Amino acid sequence: MKNFHLNLELQHIYLEVNAERFHYLPIFFESYYCHLHGLVTKNDKIDWEGVFKVAPRSLQAQRITDRKQLVREWFLPSSVLIGQLKAMVRDDQLSLTALRTVLEQQLFYVVITREEHATLKQQGGLKSMPASYYQADHQGYGDPFTRFVNADIHLDNQCMQR
Repeated sequence: MKNFHLNLELQHIYLEVNAERFHYLPIFFESYYCHLHGLVTKNDKIDWEGVFKVAPRSLQAQRITDRKQLVREWFLPSSVLIGQLKAMVRDDQLSLTALRTVLEQQLFYVVITREEHATLKQQGGLKSMPASYYQADHQGYGDPFTRFVNADIHLDNQCMQR
């Protein structure tokens, strides 16, 4: 059943992206992520709390045991991932295989503390990447860690081992 639901979520994403309906993609992203990592209940319902058990944590979050002090955050903001998918449609490169590859490489959570989350929010890093991420002549160009580095949130390289 896992593969059935995983493929169903992938097809939902594909259809929405291909039809250029991007509004509900974050919901499909979360469902796809949970099915990919087996975060479902015995009734095949999404287990959002399971993210806290499997997602990489910031160094500060690793020291906290109280779940209420932690927040799950996409490694890349969904708006950035949606932008990449829009480019795939524009360049006529969207296929189920290409979509699966992008999602498996770039769609994952990190767990951070509420304080780190507040810092990201204050810097505008919840919904977008810093300008340097897009500037080819800048040190942070294309570096997915940029928004975390700017907020002084320390993640180890396990995040990139996907």
